[in-house]
Amino acid sequence: MIDTHVHLNRREFADDREAVVQRAREAGVRGFINVGYDLESSEASVALAATHPEIRATVGVHPHDAQLLADAQGRLTADGELRLDQLLELAEEPGVVAVGEIGLDFFRDLSPRPAQRTALRHQLALATRLDLPVVFHIRDAYPETLALVDEVGLPARGAVLHSFAGQAEHARWAKERGCLLGIGGPVTYKNSRLPDVLAEAGVTPDDVLLETDAPWLPPVPHRGQRNESAYLPHTGEKLAAVLGVTLPELIKSTDANVVRLFGPWPGVLDDAVGAALE
Repeated sequence: MIDTHVHLNRREFADDREAVVQRAREAGVRGFINVGYDLESSEASVALAATHPEIRATVGVHPHDAQLLADAQGRLTADGELRLDQLLELAEEPGVVAVGEIGLDFFRDLSPRPAQRTALRHQLALATRLDLPVVFHIRDAYPETLALVDEVGLPARGAVLHSFAGQAEHARWAKERGCLLGIGGPVTYKNSRLPDVLAEAGVTPDDVLLETDAPWLPPVPHRGQRNESAYLPHTGEKLAAVLGVTLPELIKSTDANVVRLFGPWPGVLDDAVGAALE
């Protein structure tokens, strides 16, 4: 298994990061994609990837922090231009496999919506320029995000809709464009609508990635605890049951999907390259 969305750089892991990685290995997790959400976390992700061959990085500015790039009216600021240049430099570092997490979050509105839209537009352009895929963060803004992406254009390398919580129509949008759905702990929750949504949309193992979003969103039976990558098998087992396959079959597909979206991963996913090319 690959944990395709984790935040090992967070302070929650400061005291036992290496132990967290080791527990994950023992649980069958072979690789980690550490996701940036502002400049500081993006730099930390790049640093982790530079020192751990089993970790890859993404760089980006989360919609919560969109004001790092644009003002309340949605105008790109001078500081924002400098930060985009910094993101560009970070994205060219070895081990960086995507731009993200980026998108729109209308649940918390921690940055004004015009600023969020501008930040998303410019980072989509950055991904296109660098020929990198995108990791989307979308919350209470699926119609707006998908419409903006269709207007601007999806990067050729595609995208993953992280922590997917949309409706069947949004899952079909992703399938039609060759995008993947990031599925994490919430699929295991008792009252989750996600299993029904995936079934209605005709989602298959070829359409999904496994993720934790650790330290957040722990799966059952670890709700209320700090999440970590070692808990990924719980999500995998539930998702396999939802999709009507065995866990080994799901892992084979999701490993191939990692290679298809993020590229080859020598030493970690050598055996998945052929499956990705099928």
